[in-house]
Amino acid sequence: MLVYVLRRLLMTLSVMLAAVTFTFVIFYLGPNDPAGISCTRNCTEERIAEIEKSMGLDKPKVQQYTEYVKGIAVGRTITSGGFQKECAAPCLGWSWVQDRPVKDMVFQAAPVTLSVVVGGTVVYTLFGLMFGVVAARNRGNWVDRMIVGITQFVPSVPYYILALLFFLYLMVLHPILPRSQWVPFTEDPAKWFVGLIGVWLIYGLIQATAYVRYVRAAMIDTLSGDFVRTARSKGLSERKVVISHALRAAMAPFLTLVGLNIAADLSGAVFTERIFGLPGMGTLAIRSFDQQDLQVISGVVLVGALVVSVGNLIVDLLYGVVDPRVKLS
Repeated sequence: MLVYVLRRLLMTLSVMLAAVTFTFVIFYLGPNDPAGISCTRNCTEERIAEIEKSMGLDKPKVQQYTEYVKGIAVGRTITSGGFQKECAAPCLGWSWVQDRPVKDMVFQAAPVTLSVVVGGTVVYTLFGLMFGVVAARNRGNWVDRMIVGITQFVPSVPYYILALLFFLYLMVLHPILPRSQWVPFTEDPAKWFVGLIGVWLIYGLIQATAYVRYVRAAMIDTLSGDFVRTARSKGLSERKVVISHALRAAMAPFLTLVGLNIAADLSGAVFTERIFGLPGMGTLAIRSFDQQDLQVISGVVLVGALVVSVGNLIVDLLYGVVDPRVKLS
């Protein structure tokens, strides 16, 4: 297990290095003009050249890349407007528009997005497994047909439309769920939970429809396996056969699907944050895009890549827990 974990950690580090390089190429070598954005008036070529020099943008690209990577690891000193400013590790760059470290802006928004994604993942995992098992156990009857019908109808409507309808009818016009708001967990855990419970339920229930049919198919296949028939022949209760044997065996491919969809969950959080007015990374990225603050967007991309990599690592490690047939090697 230790060797496997170390190997996966090295793979995660290599993925992050590739993400850092890709981000630098896109946002720092591409058609990005922070000097032009910072120059609000009297923008002559000489003035823009002076601003580029003050920002260190006149240095060779290789040197800029080296300093960029070094800043993420140990921090660096950034020159802005003729002043030197310390950017502590992990330094994700400097926002020329806001004149503040990108790290502060991203790390302030990251807990919001992580709370939405993690809470929503818990909800759609529970409901996806529950309704998938119920549909498999009632294969062919009206319960199965109703569940499958709902899971086919809901994904046919764009997510943002469903989320907006839920928000309007359940939180605004007919307030069944508490209005969404962001309160840091460290400040007040109870208000944090109440402020996000409606978002989690809406986000999780809608996303669960994509997993119910997958769990249903996996459970139908697993319930016909020889090891399930053996468990039943030993006189085990049907509940123990389904939960302890069949569901556990069906969990490994289900976890694979969850791991593959982590990036999609982060993308979906953009719509969720905008609809429910949450100050997460999606809201920050959209606002930075409007301001042409590409340094902030690059920071959001890097943190998103880190979340996806760590999430996939956790999913891989869970394989050996839910399914003893899986060998970590």
